[in-house]
Amino acid sequence: MATTYKTKQKEIILEFLKNQDSDYVTVNDIKNYLENNGQQVGLTTIYRRLDGMEKEGIVSKLSVEGSNSKVYKYLGDDDESGFFIKCESCGDMIHMSCHHLEELYEHIMKDHGFFVNTKKTVFYGKCMKCQKKNA
Repeated sequence: MATTYKTKQKEIILEFLKNQDSDYVTVNDIKNYLENNGQQVGLTTIYRRLDGMEKEGIVSKLSVEGSNSKVYKYLGDDDESGFFIKCESCGDMIHMSCHHLEELYEHIMKDHGFFVNTKKTVFYGKCMKCQKKNA
C-alpha cells in the first residue's frame, strides 16, 4: 500500500486545482500560482506532487495533442466515471457522464479483455459553438 504524504506544497496545489472550475491547467499555471502566493517550488517538485495525486486518483493528467505538454485537472472527491469530449477547433474540454458508453466499456472488457480507464478517455470532434461558427 502506497503511503500518502500531506505537505504544504501538495495542499496548495490541490487547493489551486479545486478552484479551477473543472478546467485543465498546465504545470506553469501551477508554478505561477505558487509563486504569486509566496511559495518557491521547483518544477520537479510540482511534477512529483501531481504524479502522486494522479496515482491517488484525485487528479487527471492528459497529453496535449501535437505536443509533449500535459494538463492536469482535479477530479473531485467522488469516483465519478465518464469520459471527456474535446473540441478540435476551440480546445474546450468537457467531462461527460453518459450511460450509453457503459455498454461499450462492458463489451470491450468482456469480449476483448481490456479495461477502459474512463478518467483518461477523450473523444475529439467539434463543439456545437464551433459547428455553428463554421456553418
